[in-house]
Amino acid sequence: MINKLKVSSILLILTLVIIGCSKIAGIEKGTVKVTHSDLFEGESKKLKPHMGLISGCVKVKYKGDKKFISCKYEIWENGEITETSGLFSKSIDGEFEGEVSISLKELINNDLEISEDMIMTTAIGNESGYSSNRRYIKRFDKEYGYSPYDLTEEIIETDEAEIDVWGLMAEDDNIYSPKSSIQETAKEMDWAIVLKIYFED
Repeated sequence: MINKLKVSSILLILTLVIIGCSKIAGIEKGTVKVTHSDLFEGESKKLKPHMGLISGCVKVKYKGDKKFISCKYEIWENGEITETSGLFSKSIDGEFEGEVSISLKELINNDLEISEDMIMTTAIGNESGYSSNRRYIKRFDKEYGYSPYDLTEEIIETDEAEIDVWGLMAEDDNIYSPKSSIQETAKEMDWAIVLKIYFED
């Protein structure tokens, strides 16, 4: 007959193993937590001035039932959305702890002038690897002043929400006045691009 103490010990160990299977601690099921991060950290910061990139990065934690984390973008002009497009998805199987990043790079054409297009690269990555997407987008007027909108506060949302995680704002009068959110700021700009993340079954 198996000793009751041994049975209790085995059950306790199994319970701890099951609880420990979840890698994402400190977050409720069905919840997304987003915080600011840096694309260039440590020694790589020295490369930033040489890359010619406008960039942004956020840390994302998620635990729930969704199978994919996805990215999309919106382009705003004079307070209206003029373009929206999905980018790509990464399989997560209900959990994700990693980063979402974006960079925009100006192009120089054959006449050594700034092109009307930019290269936009987006990436989703964690310890299991990275997925990325690259495409051309029409840039804002080259005479506009511009500034990134990086998160300054943590965002906590449900996994049913589309979450604004980064923006680039451009204005004809070179005056940048950020509002309380990325979307509210984009509405006030002559041109803006907003990066969003969302989760899918």
